Amino acid sequence: METKSNIPNILIVDDEIGPRESLRMILKPYYNVFSVESGYAANQMIQQIEFDVITLDLKMPGISGIDTLKEIRRIDQDVMVIIVTGYGTLQSAIEAIRYGVFDYIPKPFNVPEIISMIDKAIQRRRLNLKIKGFLKNYFDQLPPKEPAIDSNISLHNGIKGVNDPQWDDAGLSDSRNCLEFAKVLAYTLEEKDPYTSGHSERVCYYSDFISKRLSLPSKDRNEIQIASYLHDIGKVGISNRFINKKGTLTPTDWAIIKQHTKKSIELLAPLKLSPNIISFIQNHHEHFDGTGYPDRLAGEQIPLGARIIAISDSYDSMTSERAYRKPLSNGEAKNELLKHSGKQFDPNLISIFLDVLREMDEVFLVKNNQKVISISY
Repeated sequence: METKSNIPNILIVDDEIGPRESLRMILKPYYNVFSVESGYAANQMIQQIEFDVITLDLKMPGISGIDTLKEIRRIDQDVMVIIVTGYGTLQSAIEAIRYGVFDYIPKPFNVPEIISMIDKAIQRRRLNLKIKGFLKNYFDQLPPKEPAIDSNISLHNGIKGVNDPQWDDAGLSDSRNCLEFAKVLAYTLEEKDPYTSGHSERVCYYSDFISKRLSLPSKDRNEIQIASYLHDIGKVGISNRFINKKGTLTPTDWAIIKQHTKKSIELLAPLKLSPNIISFIQNHHEHFDGTGYPDRLAGEQIPLGARIIAISDSYDSMTSERAYRKPLSNGEAKNELLKHSGKQFDPNLISIFLDVLREMDEVFLVKNNQKVISISY
């Protein structure tokens, strides 16, 4: 196929010739478009060509869409993936988030919508690569073994560099690009630990559902999203032998882990984030009954964003595999949230979150497989 230079490359992966060819014809005037009919063919092609965006069907014979997505992420961490499907389940949506999809689009798709979404995905990728390239030198300097205090200094200097004039053209001062930076920073940290990969993305996903249910203004939602991505950044300065320790934590171990909220604030200081974002990050381990840390705040003394993130963080941690335990089922995790409602968690927010999870389940329990859930922010 003849391609044009300096034009984004798009790969369409769909076993159905109708949707595949329709999408190819729609995108052909604007991009270099390639199409394949199976996950196997897609994985072969992305090893030969660098793609900006991949549209991926979930329900395909042979290698499934989710397994194809896993392989895509093994080969290329930076390509933007958009799910285009008439088939979806809650589990497939969560799995897709785990492997970093940009958005979902249901079949039959809307032409202006998909063109707009692909354009946004391309812009996201360009910004991500720019930020990631900037950060790479700093993360490459981290010690090959356990992070020490020097790694904090290196990361601190790296974040501080975002305020340099070279970033003026990226517009990182506005909230949208601040969110993009937060995402890339979280990805860069988490890809070093398979047990936390995608954690911040999912925490943001759940937190935003609660925020929307509360009808929070867009500014407040955006601040909670940014805080969700950055809530665990301080763990970069704490040894993994504490974070992923098998067995009971000693009082000393626990005291070290508790320092990650303080370290987060120190690392983020150069970004001059809003006081709300900082408070959400600092207080997301406070307990509703006042027994949490670092400030032993209680009830509504705890910022709303921190109370929201606490629930999302705990739910995802419980339902994700860790080095020291297997994941809980969705039902077991919900029971744990209820058990600690009014103690660790805001009971009103727990009620809202459980309603959200229930409705998410209902969205996917449709017999015609026509509904999917959007995970775009």
